[in-house]
Parts: sequence; C-alpha cells; structure tokens
Amino acid sequence: MQLSKFDYYCDYVAYPIVIGALATGSLVHHGNHDILVWSAAMLGGIAFWTLAEYWVHRVLMHGYGVFVAAHAMHHAAPRAYIGTPAWISMPTLLGIIFLPLWFWFGFNIASGTLAGVMTGYTWYGLLHHLMHHLQNPPALGYLRNLQSRHMRHHYSPKAGNFGVTTGVWDRLFGTLIGSKPMLRN
Repeated sequence: MQLSKFDYYCDYVAYPIVIGALATGSLVHHGNHDILVWSAAMLGGIAFWTLAEYWVHRVLMHGYGVFVAAHAMHHAAPRAYIGTPAWISMPTLLGIIFLPLWFWFGFNIASGTLAGVMTGYTWYGLLHHLMHHLQNPPALGYLRNLQSRHMRHHYSPKAGNFGVTTGVWDRLFGTLIGSKPMLRN
C-alpha cells in the first residue's frame, strides 16, 4: 500500500516505544529473575520473525491474490513509500502472537516474544529501506551482501531470495538465488 512519509517512518518510532514498554512492563511486574525468561522469549521472537518474514514474502506476497498486487507495486517502484502502516501491522501482531501466547504461557513469555518479533520486524524494515535507498553501501560487509542478494530477488528471472534479513530460510527451502561465479582469465 502506498504510504505517506509519516506512515512509512512511523514504525521506527512506534515499535521501539512498544518494545521498551513491553520490557519495562515485564521487569516491573515480574522482577529481575524472570527477565531471563523474557530475554529468551525475545530471542525466540527474533528467530521466529526471520521465518515469518520469509514465509509472508514467499507465500503471501508472491502467491496470494490481493497481496501479490500490493507487493507488485513495490517491485515496480522499489524506492516508493510502500508498506504496511503501523495501525495495521501492530494490531495484527498483537492478535496473532501476543494474545494467544499470553493465554497459553502468560504475559512474560508473550511480551518477550512479541518484543522479539517487533525487533525483527523493525530491523527488517530498516534494512529493506537501506537496501533500496542507500546509494553506496560499504563495499564489503553485511549490508552490501544483503543488498546484493535482495537485488537478485528483484531483478532475476528466477523466483527466490525471499528472506531480507537472512538467507538461511532460502538456503534451507531451496529458493536461494546465488551470485554468478566470476570468470578468471
């Protein structure tokens, strides 16, 4: 969906505030001992996010009706302010992740997991933005490698490289589009 600049950049303010509130709420209500449980749940949420990012991009954005049309806008105009506004993404994450986990495992695990997913989502958004808007990323390194792999997603005739923050799931599920080997003289 085409967003205003405000809606596009809102995630980078709203999500850190919610993540901080979740961490504070857990620490205040559960004490220092349970912060280890919360931290482990947060790490699990980050790991879960990478799989969710891959699955949503591969299955929904490239294969399911209305999502395909919306995602095609991004492929047609990679630098446009296209995305999901926080007023949609945040309640969706609350309903799909936080509420069921709170019901089954309690607030501490639910809030830690949600904070991890939100951290992963925010990191994804930031990296994806930089991949499309940063003109000269460092010649070597994490961002340059991610950008190179993501550009193969956009411009290869082969479908693949659905993971943005990591290529782990593309490797595991056989959707990795590798770079062409350089020819030696």
